[in-house]
Amino acid sequence: MNELLRSTLLAALLMLAGTGPALAGKGDDERAVAEFEVTETQALEIAKAQGLAKVREVKARRGVWKFEGADADGVVIEIEINGVTGEVVKVERYGMPAQGN
Repeated sequence: MNELLRSTLLAALLMLAGTGPALAGKGDDERAVAEFEVTETQALEIAKAQGLAKVREVKARRGVWKFEGADADGVVIEIEINGVTGEVVKVERYGMPAQGN
């Protein structure tokens, strides 16, 4: 199980590494992203510590990194990380765990 989670997270990191600049430029304030002290990779590590297991979308806007995805139980999770301090601004879970996993 640990190896599966590690492989999944590595795949997510590799996917995000290639899309980071494209995601940051989609209508977001690119100057604000450039001023972030916390990189997307660092913010992802913080989000994982809050329970993020599967990344669906990453946004950088209004001073925060916003991660949307699911936790290990399949519950939809949304996490916001302050782009300058790395502080966890918000953690919200929506819905019930996925059935049949």
